[in-house]
Amino acid sequence: MAEIQFKTLRERVADAIRMKILSGELQPGARIVEQDLSNELGVSRAPVREALRQIEEEGLIEYTRNVGCSVKRVTDVDLYEIYLLRATYEILAVKLCEGRLAPESLRQMEEALEKMKTLEEQDFHASISYDNDFHEGIIRQVGLPRLAKVWSQLNSGNIITYYTGSTDHAASTKRQYPIHKELYDVCCTGNMQDICDAIMDHYMLTTRRRMVEQGMDAEHFQFGVKIRL
Repeated sequence: MAEIQFKTLRERVADAIRMKILSGELQPGARIVEQDLSNELGVSRAPVREALRQIEEEGLIEYTRNVGCSVKRVTDVDLYEIYLLRATYEILAVKLCEGRLAPESLRQMEEALEKMKTLEEQDFHASISYDNDFHEGIIRQVGLPRLAKVWSQLNSGNIITYYTGSTDHAASTKRQYPIHKELYDVCCTGNMQDICDAIMDHYMLTTRRRMVEQGMDAEHFQFGVKIRL
């Protein structure tokens, strides 16, 4: 039987506001008015204020003095930094186990892959969840709770880059299986350096692709987006 998850009012309000942003109902730069959300969601301003504070920590909105909250614009630097950090944490996990991923970690990755294989074009949100499950299989490898925590704190950023960085959700969903299958096959080799290289390539290729999709200049990006050829 599936576990029933109970959510507080603040969490439910945060989910509603977050989806308004991710779905594009609230566009980047749009001002967020507490009272308007309170009226629309049928709750007091207190849980709305708490939810906005949480979403600000996730990086979806920003607060400006004398202006208030607005939807944050995701820049090329944001996209690059989120993926660079995720890659770095996963590479650290691989190095700590010297490239020998445990059977349970590989099993979690394989299960995520099987789900990706059956994704339909409209399953964009599900593809994000499976992506996270796949990469969690790498980070859980070493059993260090603080490492897992700092990695998981980037999950919301990963969701943001998926929604705002990809202009073609159908194409993004379709390529989830092949790009993750390629990484999984390398992880099965046990070769530490090959796995580390493959993880960085995986993230940087995605970074470059999404920059190109948004019309950003990946070739002259200030930090460079290096992909091994």
